[in-house]
Amino acid sequence: MAESRYRSEGGIIGWMASNPIAANLLMLVVFCAGLASLGSIRKEVFPSFPTDTFTVTVPYPGSSPEEVEQGVIIKIEEALRDIVGIEEIRSVAQEGVGVVTVEMQPGTDLSRA
Repeated sequence: MAESRYRSEGGIIGWMASNPIAANLLMLVVFCAGLASLGSIRKEVFPSFPTDTFTVTVPYPGSSPEEVEQGVIIKIEEALRDIVGIEEIRSVAQEGVGVVTVEMQPGTDLSRA
């Protein structure tokens, strides 16, 4: 009775349910392919990857976050707006320090920016 239900529903799931040996063989092939490819995967403890971001950190000792924003962050952001190829600018103003992180569009030549 259950077998006729799977055949009437059709599809790959129904076929696999009615042919468990084929499903197990497919699982075994996928598992063996995964084991075979395991040795060829490049592994690194600390992989390096190209990043198109840079960070500007400006210490401003003894100042409040508002003073850092007005005196440092806004001026840096205004200067960066003229640069072509910037995708995103993120800024953080903390007590005594301002941090501006700039993310460039992929493929932008950082030496020309």
